[in-house]
Amino acid sequence: MPQTYLSWYREGRMDESEFRSVADLLAESGMTVEHPTLGCGMLLDVVGEQVKLPPERIQELVGLSVGPLCMQFWLTADTDVVCDVRYVAPDTQILTFVLGGLTENECGQAEDAIQRLIQRELDRTVALLVDVGSETAEEEDDALVLYGRLPTGPRPDRVQFRTDRLGAVPAVLAGAEVTDLGNGLSALRW
Repeated sequence: MPQTYLSWYREGRMDESEFRSVADLLAESGMTVEHPTLGCGMLLDVVGEQVKLPPERIQELVGLSVGPLCMQFWLTADTDVVCDVRYVAPDTQILTFVLGGLTENECGQAEDAIQRLIQRELDRTVALLVDVGSETAEEEDDALVLYGRLPTGPRPDRVQFRTDRLGAVPAVLAGAEVTDLGNGLSALRW
């Protein structure tokens, strides 16, 4: 079943304290690294099994950028948003939030939390990519956001770039409907 995902492209590699700050901003909107009743965080291993760790350890691992990590942010004790965290050299951190299995209200809560996050981190935001059907491949998303190349196949439903950076992606603008969101971001649809 296709899943919605939101990929936040952020300038710079987040160290532990920067990721803690991001996690705190999401927690203000009800998405926490710490499970509400178990008091621990959860990484997902390569087969999708939960690995319980202290939230501080997860923040440390993200800050080390030793490789891609898959973790969970919790909306409630039994509702989570899976988040893939990866670093792309030379200088971009990508957090991809997968909104699979959520109700419409839960999706709205997660999307609102992520939108508030990028507004608070606007100076570090490169783009927010939204794909409702999970149709574009990760490498196509990266090519679009990082290198200004349009995907050869399906395109994401919407990409929000910082308005002041639109001039850096002229190929992406070709054939796109651009809407200034008035908050320092512009939405592109094709």
